[in-house]
Order: sequence, then C-alpha cells, then structure tokens
Amino acid sequence: MSRGVLSLALAQALALLAALVSAACYARWLRPDQLAVWAMALAGARAGLLLLDGGLKTALVRRDDLPGAATLRRLGLGCAGAAAVLTALAVLAALALQAAGRVDVGGAWLLAAYPAAYLLAYPPLLTALARLERAQQFGPVGRAEGASVVLEFALPALLIAAGLAWWTAFAVAVLAARLLRTAWIVAAARGLADAAPGAGAAPVRQLLAEGAGVQVVAGVSMLRDQMHLWLLAPLFGAVWAGVYSLALSACALVAQVGAATAARVALPALRASASAAQWPAVLAQTRRLAIATLPPLALLPAWVAHADSHWWGGQWQEAAALMPWLALRMLPGLAATTLGAWLLLARTPWQAACVHGAWLLAELALALPAVLLLGAPGLAVAGAFSAWAGVLLFLAAVAPAAPLWPRFGDLLQALLLRPSLAIALALAAWAWARPNDLFLASAGMVLAWWSEPTLRRWAQELMRPQPAVAARRPQAL
Repeated sequence: MSRGVLSLALAQALALLAALVSAACYARWLRPDQLAVWAMALAGARAGLLLLDGGLKTALVRRDDLPGAATLRRLGLGCAGAAAVLTALAVLAALALQAAGRVDVGGAWLLAAYPAAYLLAYPPLLTALARLERAQQFGPVGRAEGASVVLEFALPALLIAAGLAWWTAFAVAVLAARLLRTAWIVAAARGLADAAPGAGAAPVRQLLAEGAGVQVVAGVSMLRDQMHLWLLAPLFGAVWAGVYSLALSACALVAQVGAATAARVALPALRASASAAQWPAVLAQTRRLAIATLPPLALLPAWVAHADSHWWGGQWQEAAALMPWLALRMLPGLAATTLGAWLLLARTPWQAACVHGAWLLAELALALPAVLLLGAPGLAVAGAFSAWAGVLLFLAAVAPAAPLWPRFGDLLQALLLRPSLAIALALAAWAWARPNDLFLASAGMVLAWWSEPTLRRWAQELMRPQPAVAARRPQAL
C-alpha cells in the first residue's frame, strides 16, 4: 500500500470520526430545530454536488486518454455555469422556506450558504481531482480532504464558543473548508503534465453521456441499498424500516473506510494495469478489503447486542438480531466494490447501469418471497444470499469468455481464506459465550490483523524512510 493510498484511507477514517463526534456534540449544544437546519443544509449541499458532478469526474478517470485542454476548459466553464444555477436555486429555496415560516433568518442564510460553498468551489476541482486520481496521486487528495473535513466539522464549535451565532459559525467553517480543499488540490494538480491542446466538441458530448451513465449506476446502487425504506416501510411501517436502517448503518460504518478508499483507488489503478494484470489486481484489492473490514465486522453483532442490553435498554433487540445476516451481506458487497470499478472500465457506463439494474431485480426477486414468508427480517436473510447475484453478474459482464465459476472460487478464497478472519471469528465466539470478556476479545483484534503477512509488510514499508521526498514535493505538495 502506498503512502498516498494510506493518506486517503486515513482521510476517510478522519471524515467518519469527525462526522460522528461533531454530530454527537452538536446534538447536545444545539436545539433540535437548529440541528435539523444544519442537517438539511449539509444534505442539500451534498445532493447538489452529486448533481453538479454528473459523473464527469469518474468519466474522466476511466478514459484511456485525458481529453484535450480545450475540452477540459469547456467542461470547467459548463460546470461553473451549472454551479451558479444550482446555487441560485438553493438561495430561492431557502428564501421560500423563510417566507413560509419554516426557518428563521439565520437558518435561511445557512441553507443558502452551505450549498453555495460546496457548489461554487467545485468547478476548479473537477479536472484537478480527475488528473490527480488518474496519476494515482492520492497523497495530496487525502491530506486536503482530511484537513477540510476537520475544519468544516470542528471549526463551528470554536466559533460558537467565541460568541458567533450558530449559523454564522457553520457558514464560515464550510466556506473556509471548501476554499482550503479547492486551493490545495488545484495547487497539487499543477505539478502534473498539462493536457494536450485541441479536441473538439464531440468529446464533451461523449463525456456528458458517459457521466450520465455513471449517475444512473449511482442511482440504481442507491435504490438497491435503500430497499428497506421503499419495501419494508409500506409493508411493516416506519418502525421496522428504522430498525433495519440502524443495523445496516452499523455495518456500513465498519466497512465505510475500506470500501470508500477502494472505490476511489480501484478505477485509476485498474485503468493503468495491463489487461492480463487486472484480474490479479482485483483479487489483491479484495484481499486488502477483507483484511481491513472483516475482523471488526465479525465482532460487530456482539457489540450491538452489548450496546442494546447495557445502553439502549433493550429497545433495539430486533436490530441486534438482524446483524449477523447483514454482516454476511457485506461479504459480496466488498467483492462488488472492486468488481464495480472493473465493470466501468470493461463496459460502457450505460452497460454497467444495465448490470446494476439486473442485480437490483435479482435481489428484489428473492426479497419479496422472503419478506412474505419471514416478515420484515426476511429482507436481511434474503440479502445475505441474493447479494452474491451481483458478484456473479459483474464477473459475467466483465469477461464473458472467461470461466465464471473458477473466478468466483478465486474471489471467495481472497475474501474468506484469511487468518485474520479465522482469529476474528474465534474472538467473536468467545465474546458471545462470555459477554463480560467482550472488551478483551476486541483487544485481540490486533492479533487478528497482525496475523496477516500483507499487513506486516505494509507496516514495514511505512516505517522505512522515503527517498527523494524533496524531488517529489512540487507534485505531491
């Protein structure tokens, strides 16, 4: 693992920790209506950014060649115009909410300022981020994103303590964080080779079409991951949807750092690999994900059961009962993370969207009878098996001529035949048999991770001094 990838992984972990700690702190310091306004502003900013990107960054990263400088300039100008339009819509929406009496003046300002900071700072980032990721320069990306996340979530607490109004504190923090992130990444991208001049309007249209396909892939994936909301809620009510959401969120949080890093790194790494080297690279990436994620995931059901009995008063027993099935569902999910990136390279984004749609239909076909037979828990039981359909569909779509089942067996070995997983499962069994030893069993996770030769090799590489740091400084910033 390179230092750049490690920096990106640490940034993902830092973002997760900052979000959890800040949410807990602000839930204590702010009134519920103020906290709701901040959550709305953050959600609106992220949704607007997803819409503004339009899948273009991924489309730029997956291409064999970077488009010409003229094409990149047109993309940047178009992104800037779209950012201005979306910002104006966000401001109008905030004013409408204020006029309707839903938010006060401060809340309206925050609802406008948060999307504006996210959207208006993004156009310079579009091509800069794509170029850095294509060059696999993840070090400056990780450092910039980690610093900006800490600034965005921690600075408001200091400003509120200094006497600023709560909405002013959040607005100043998000503006400073997004400007820092943009300036840092754009400066790092200047050290890369410039794009070639030329290129006509046709590549722009092609990129927009590819970006739209990437967005459809993201939308179908979101629809599949949120099946409990649109399937369980109408049939069993909001309570069961909430129970399922809590259990699924706990599993997702454990897997988030590894999966988010792998999803970011896999696409440029596979694009830079020769065709014959891509399948071994997929297996290696899957092994790394298994090492990072499966040991804590094995102990997660015991921790949720402990938290429910000691801290939550037993009100989440149903969620604790779902945990083993949802943890099993994470296995094919980890395999699909890297396979999904490979699919975007081997097929067009629209073809990838069709494969994702087939996966959604396969999960739904098994979920419906399971829910009818077993009730709401049937969705978790079905998902532990039906998610493997996505892995098989991805393997078949990426290389139709390659033997399917031998490759599926190789993938299972990469996931499951890990000494860290065997030790973690033994620790989990110990924790279930002796709940009072849960903390001691969790401490044994260090032994599980250290049993992996790959992890020991990473540690040794990271401890070695890196030569020629000064020569790389202009590029890595």
